[in-house]
Amino acid sequence: MTSWDIATTGTLGTGTSKTQINGSNPLTKPTQAANLIEVVPYMAASAAHTAAETMLVKWTIESNSINLLPKESIVPPIAGGLGTFGAAEIPILESYITNTPLQPASTQQFKIYGTPQIANTAAPRMGMAFHYSTASPVNPEHFYTTPSSETSTGTAATSVAGGTMTINDGLWLEDLYAVVTSGVVTASESYIGYMDFSSNDFENSMPLKIPIQPIAAGLGSATSIHLPKMFSVHNVHMGMKSTVTLNTAYNQEEALTAAGSFYTSVGYTKTG
Repeated sequence: MTSWDIATTGTLGTGTSKTQINGSNPLTKPTQAANLIEVVPYMAASAAHTAAETMLVKWTIESNSINLLPKESIVPPIAGGLGTFGAAEIPILESYITNTPLQPASTQQFKIYGTPQIANTAAPRMGMAFHYSTASPVNPEHFYTTPSSETSTGTAATSVAGGTMTINDGLWLEDLYAVVTSGVVTASESYIGYMDFSSNDFENSMPLKIPIQPIAAGLGSATSIHLPKMFSVHNVHMGMKSTVTLNTAYNQEEALTAAGSFYTSVGYTKTG
């Protein structure tokens, strides 16, 4: 059987510090659970959104009793708008497959954190759902990592180098996540482009280029920006060396008056 539990929401503050949620307490797994199947981070603003401020947050799971690192990726972001905008859109939730083995009849615990990549006037409030099973995992465990921070898109229609990621002891690259968020919005300017994931440590030179979810901006002095879903791809199954330096680059295909931000993440397995 399976079950669900919640790490309760906590405010992440108005800066960019790593903050523990669930009342600043660990989440204890159900005694019978033998597998953490997946996690689902979620987020909303703790007050009214501010123009030109996007909520872009990294989630992290740690443990003193479970060997699960690294487990960190992106909470689907909430875009700011232009002027006194009248609506904000929270994207569709993203599930992250984990398949983390757990010890039955134990009280192992998780510590869950959120780290804003952009400071906000209204603090983000983040929670996380945990999906458990009493059956042991039959599929490989998934690990997730991100660059150390987001990167500015710049304003030119060109390729912009993003953060790098180091993967140790990985076997297969499986999941790619890419998002571009707005900064100061200019009416009638869209955000469109694609992300390039590359490494000399992959087993072949097949390209890994994926689109970002495009963002449209309407006409007028008060415009809401909608980001309905963070784009991701799965089952990539790109073979890797034991140590990988993974490079990212955002190819911006429409020039902007003011820069936005982009952020990436990958998921991988250590066994077949």
